[in-house]
Amino acid sequence: MTTLLCILFLCFHFLTISAHLTLTATVTLPPRPTVAQSSKTPPCYTSDSQFRNTIVAVTNKFRCEHNATALKWNRTLEVSSQNWARKCRWEHSTSGENLAMGYANVTATVQAWGDERRTFNFNKPRFTHETGHFSQLVWKGTKTMGCARFDCGKANPRDRDDDAAHGWYVVCQYFPPGNVVGERSFEENVQPRVSGGVPRLKSGVFEWWALAIVLAGVLVGIEGVCYG
Repeated sequence: MTTLLCILFLCFHFLTISAHLTLTATVTLPPRPTVAQSSKTPPCYTSDSQFRNTIVAVTNKFRCEHNATALKWNRTLEVSSQNWARKCRWEHSTSGENLAMGYANVTATVQAWGDERRTFNFNKPRFTHETGHFSQLVWKGTKTMGCARFDCGKANPRDRDDDAAHGWYVVCQYFPPGNVVGERSFEENVQPRVSGGVPRLKSGVFEWWALAIVLAGVLVGIEGVCYG
């Protein structure tokens, strides 16, 4: 029930598009891209709205569970991600970026990034290539995100695994970027999973209008979230 409330509350946040932002340089470490195999093409890959709604909703579900505020959509980052995805280059273009290819749907893509929390050491939080997608996903200092996808086609047997992307290639960029290496940065920005938590307002009070939003979400359902 807690997860459902998180999803319902946070789904309303991505309806607001963030103002254009200019990327600035920062010292970050990119995680290794995530790879899977799939032969299906679900609507969350072919529909712009379903892709955006799904990737924001699932991202903010994980952020809710780790005491981080919901991310807003950033059109500038979307365009930047699209430009990179179209190159089908299986490498990072910038800091503050998560990559994945070959997943059956967008939900599975973000879930794979989030599932890295299983091996993240919250007692001694730090960057690792094995958990870097997760730490960027829930990084508290990040405020906006923009993502894109592109069908890079079948793998070329002559290419090495790390030469080119293949299948559905997903690129997500975040601002401000996460995975910033510094004293206490991971301790402050990647927090343990909240047990029994509910969406919090800045005032610390769950106001009546917030409850109304959640109830409205129950009535209309979660439109656009794609699982297949």
